Amino acid sequence: MTDATDKKIDDLDEQVEEAVENAMAAADAAADEAGDRLDDLADAASDAIGKATAAASDAAAQAKAAASDAAAQAKALAADAMDDAGEFIDDTTDWIQEKYRENPALVLGVAAAVGAVLLVGVGAIIRAITRD
Repeated sequence: MTDATDKKIDDLDEQVEEAVENAMAAADAAADEAGDRLDDLADAASDAIGKATAAASDAAAQAKAAASDAAAQAKALAADAMDDAGEFIDDTTDWIQEKYRENPALVLGVAAAVGAVLLVGVGAIIRAITRD
């Protein structure tokens, strides 16, 4: 009976040892698989961060370009308005000199009206430039 019992114990020891080896192999395989998955997730996260950074950079560049274009257009409009105002003033000055010789009272009345119009016009230009 001792031999049969020893043989059963040896068989059980071998089975336990084999089960432990199989369990260790399975744990190693699972750890390797988990490590691979973590590496994949880290790579995916890194790619996502890179793409998000690039998208944010592109959006910032587009916003900067749009703001620059808007500022350039506003500056051009203001310059055109000032040129137009300068031409108007030159024309008005010539007219005033000619008409003053003919009728000084009429010229003073028109000059007051033109001054009011200019003030309103300049105010409108300033309001248009500073409008939100």
